[in-house]
Amino acid sequence: MAERTRKARDATRHVASPRPNLVETLAQRRASRKIPPPRHPGSIGTPLTTGPSAPAAEAPDDPPAERRGAFGGFIGPRTLVEQVRVAAPYLFDGSHPREAERPARTARRLHELAHHPLGWWEMLFQVDLLPASERPSAAERTDYFALCLAAHFASCATYVPTDVDAKIRHALWFEQEDAAERANMLELAAALGDWDVRRFSARLCRTDGDPLGLEPRRIVSGHDGERLSVLVGAMLASIAFGDAAAAARFEDLVDQELRREADAYLALEHVPGRELDLLALAATLTHNVGDVNQSLESSSARRVGDAQKVRFGKLAQERPERYSGAFARAAVLYRELLAPEGHRNYPLRQVKALRTHADLLYPLGPFVDAWGERVATWPAFDPQIVADVVAALVDGCRRLGAQESYYRALAGIDARTSGGLLGHELDPLHAPATRRQLRDPTLRRKVAVARVSFESSYRKRVRSLTVR
Repeated sequence: MAERTRKARDATRHVASPRPNLVETLAQRRASRKIPPPRHPGSIGTPLTTGPSAPAAEAPDDPPAERRGAFGGFIGPRTLVEQVRVAAPYLFDGSHPREAERPARTARRLHELAHHPLGWWEMLFQVDLLPASERPSAAERTDYFALCLAAHFASCATYVPTDVDAKIRHALWFEQEDAAERANMLELAAALGDWDVRRFSARLCRTDGDPLGLEPRRIVSGHDGERLSVLVGAMLASIAFGDAAAAARFEDLVDQELRREADAYLALEHVPGRELDLLALAATLTHNVGDVNQSLESSSARRVGDAQKVRFGKLAQERPERYSGAFARAAVLYRELLAPEGHRNYPLRQVKALRTHADLLYPLGPFVDAWGERVATWPAFDPQIVADVVAALVDGCRRLGAQESYYRALAGIDARTSGGLLGHELDPLHAPATRRQLRDPTLRRKVAVARVSFESSYRKRVRSLTVR
């Protein structure tokens, strides 16, 4: 906890902490490698391949590794992209099913790639367009902002998201004093609604159909919270720099997105059979307005946007009449049924095999039996990897107490493994502590609950909380 608190504090500073970050240090060691742009046939409906990843090519003219704080005190561009590679290697090795859709575009600057649904992905391959400048120019700051957005969209639904929240929410906005470059940043922020994250996140809410078949602007997910926080940053920075027209434009964009999400919730609130979809939406909306709060309360914006803070702030906590009460009622469902579940999944970070394919991304809890079944039957996983996942889940159950997600993931693995969690396949591979915890009566009782019974209990609780 102390370490996470320190990282949160460092993220609000405009310079890197002198104390090393393990992920960043590992990324820096590999940051001098160029990232090859492989092409792999595929489409949204194509299943993921399970073959070995293509190795990164070494170029003879690779620049030297970036030092810490290489970009004006911030993490260096290539080090940042290497962090994304650590979190999501499938974006770089040609195995992602949407590889053929990645735009093969040339550009003079990174931000020019942003105006394409998958332009964020291509930016990661063209990071060499942005040097690690000790004193970045206004144009370089804009392109760094674009790269931070790309890195965050690529990784925020993974097990190891990049830590650039403070940069995209306020730091880079308030440090950009060039009006023309700030206009480029504003256009980039406005385009985020068109960025496509289908098959890059397992946390897309089912609102009016299968999310994989919907246009990006009809999907509701946690990525919308990231986008909202950027829009709020754009609005507050525009106020601070005296650009009333831009401030009004982005205030309207924030309102439109919040209204879109509220309408999605209201449309599902009393639909029989959609209770679990409503719960997922409640969790997403509550987290998204939390992102809005983070941006509104940033240190850079303390003296600006008082009216906007009243209008958009604390939607889950205060003045429930706003947006027809959708955010307030979503927060009630979240607090009553889902608050212990969280969405960071720290215990699973140690199992690097889970990062190898997009179909292994962790979904919204606690209804994750299918994810556990997928892990148990994943073609590239041998029993030792499955045992490693079990150990991480058991450790999570021990550390996180009231949550249910990891018990359901264990139930999924148990259902699809010969002999179950303590059968002949997995039991010899467990450490003594894991084996002891798997025999704990409370854990065994929770894992033994049938999926249909578990989900039915939540449906009933949702109906009791949403009575008209």
